[in-house]
Amino acid sequence: MGWLTGKAKPSRPPEVITPLGITFIGEQSGPVEDDLKSRFREILSRTPTVQSAYLARLSIGDPGYTVGLCIRSSVGKDDLLQNCLARVFAELFRAEEHLDILFMQDDQEAELRKVCRAFYEKG
Repeated sequence: MGWLTGKAKPSRPPEVITPLGITFIGEQSGPVEDDLKSRFREILSRTPTVQSAYLARLSIGDPGYTVGLCIRSSVGKDDLLQNCLARVFAELFRAEEHLDILFMQDDQEAELRKVCRAFYEKG
């Protein structure tokens, strides 16, 4: 799955996915993803409720995988944070691209850590 840059139209809104039936495959990485992680890190570091964040490849039952931003937050789903992150994503990616967001629970993070490293951890 490629991430393509372009500024023609804003990307689709992020999709918040539910935690059932998710298999964590591995980390999504590369030069474009590193830039995205850096931009996300700036926002996450100013959000005291966020404990950690990962950019991971996920399988949610369909063949193949999707890329998801996986966040562990002390407040669970955070609409304001989600909107801020979506704006950053929209600045970098074409309209066909979207960002799945998973607000994880502790047990999910333990599973994710087996295949992916956090790009942000609360210091």
